[in-house]
Amino acid sequence: MVVDQLVLEKSGVVVRVREDGSYSVGQHGRDEVWHAPMEKGAVIGIGQHTPGDVEGESWWVVYGQSDAQADVTVRLEDGSHVPVLRIGDIFVCEWVSTPQQALLYRSDRPVESQPTNLSVLFARPRFMPTAPFPENDRL
Repeated sequence: MVVDQLVLEKSGVVVRVREDGSYSVGQHGRDEVWHAPMEKGAVIGIGQHTPGDVEGESWWVVYGQSDAQADVTVRLEDGSHVPVLRIGDIFVCEWVSTPQQALLYRSDRPVESQPTNLSVLFARPRFMPTAPFPENDRL
């Protein structure tokens, strides 16, 4: 089976997509976990650390499904834009910063649903203990 692969430079995250649409996203060198094709419009965010666990910056990755021809742009809360890469119908982007919200615009979604309904907020879950570095915790 043909597998396309994209290795992200900053995070080392590897995105693999099979010709049947199944995919794997994970750190380089870890066992692959294959998933059924992403649901239409799905968006997922992962980070190097839980917000507030470390001092300073970490890497962050957002990936999701969109029509292969769709234009996808990502703007961070600080106003900067993040390059978006494609592998099949999966888009993926990465950056290094303190935790912040990523706002997505996708040409395959109605304008009225964007950007407020298409965002990923990296924040410490409320069930976790107090952050050792609260300045890097969004809540």
